[in-house]
Amino acid sequence: MRCHRRTPGNRRPEAREQRGVALVIVLLVVMAMAVVVGTFSYSMKVETRLAFQTDASGELDWLGLSGIEFAKWFMVQEQRLPGQQTFSGLNQRWAGGPGVQDVADNPLEGISLNQVPVGEGFVTIRIVDLERKININQVDPKQLETALNRTGAGGASGESLAAALTDWRDPDDFVTSGGGAESDYYLGLDPPYRAKNGPIDDINELLKVKGVTPAQFFGGSVSGGRRTGVPTAHESGEIVGLSEIFCAISSGRININTAPEAVLEVVLRGDSTLARQIIQARSGPDGIDGTEDDEPARNDADIGRLIGPIGAGQLGAQSRFTALSSTFEVHVEAVLGRSHSRFVAVIQRRGIRDFQTLVFRPE
Repeated sequence: MRCHRRTPGNRRPEAREQRGVALVIVLLVVMAMAVVVGTFSYSMKVETRLAFQTDASGELDWLGLSGIEFAKWFMVQEQRLPGQQTFSGLNQRWAGGPGVQDVADNPLEGISLNQVPVGEGFVTIRIVDLERKININQVDPKQLETALNRTGAGGASGESLAAALTDWRDPDDFVTSGGGAESDYYLGLDPPYRAKNGPIDDINELLKVKGVTPAQFFGGSVSGGRRTGVPTAHESGEIVGLSEIFCAISSGRININTAPEAVLEVVLRGDSTLARQIIQARSGPDGIDGTEDDEPARNDADIGRLIGPIGAGQLGAQSRFTALSSTFEVHVEAVLGRSHSRFVAVIQRRGIRDFQTLVFRPE
């Protein structure tokens, strides 16, 4: 009986096919493991980043609070400088002006509100006084009508908005004639909500009041509920939004040194000529607010100089103004490495060295 030796060249086809299948299976297993390892690695990277961001979020909150406290300190130091105690003006440092020059032992010398180092991060601070605006909780129908004319956006009239505001703020559920609305109206909207039945705490609440459109509120062009290309309220006859005229928290009197033209016009019952004269008088020879030659009212007794004889003839015009702001909105951008957050606070001055934080929230 003869035996035949198999050589590599004469192996059975089935064996070659089996080896090929096994190779494919091995490759598939290797690829699957690579995918699993890659997915796990990516997942760990994402979780690490989320954990860092969560940790950074708490650090950013503290940075934001530190920015508010620094703003308080900054304003206290400026008010202690000679001649700065009795007024608030756009030429002062807190408002972005040049501040007092050539003063010995100036505690603010070389100190900026831009990129203030705090620990391993920094904060950038912007301060705006709220006495430059009209308190929406104290507005009257005539002021509303004048303000709506400045928005140039149609929508609610002064009478209907005054009625709707009355119902939004009063504690009862009786509808005010002339365009008012209570919870029955708002519950029929999508999404539904109830009337506040209390004072407005945030000016953004106006967007919930019957008849107020985003164009009226923001001014300029509006996209997706946010304003774009927004004009300022400083130029004569320019269209502005209700949010640039009104605020929700303030002393109620208007700072004649900081109020923009649109606000002055509303306070003066539509007298745009007098509003422009006030700005011209306070901005000094160069006609620009916030520069070294500004001539703001130094105290309440000096307000008459800015109003002039025409304003003095208006019944109660001078009593509507003040030269010293007591309520401020502080905007803080906190940066820590690649992470950053924005915060806003409302602080109130109750003494030369006493500021109280009324509101603090993400912006």
